[in-house]
Amino acid sequence: MAALHVINMRKIAKVADNEEVKRLMLYECEDGVYLFEFDKETDSSAIADYLPDTIEDLYEIAVEDYGVKLTDWEEINDPMEFCQHDRIEPVRVVGRNTGNPQFGKLEKLFSGSWVPLIE
Repeated sequence: MAALHVINMRKIAKVADNEEVKRLMLYECEDGVYLFEFDKETDSSAIADYLPDTIEDLYEIAVEDYGVKLTDWEEINDPMEFCQHDRIEPVRVVGRNTGNPQFGKLEKLFSGSWVPLIE
């Protein structure tokens, strides 16, 4: 039997009329389907994440809890290797690429070089 190939996919959607959540991101990968919540419309780290059972469940949550319809989602590129799944721009934990992650310290790809990210 041939192995199934799961295609990675990321999408973002703006949330209207919500004091706490301004944007959602979905990330579908080999590990499952993730729903990230953000308190900013700009690129930032997620404030919460969930692992619904299916992509259909994720879309249902988005509609019921946030008023985000299927047509509101915009596809974006998958993250670069070692980069954060919940960030739009290439951002990674310092040292993740060498196997020595320094959690709490982030760096961003800027003009071809990795620079410390200060938020």
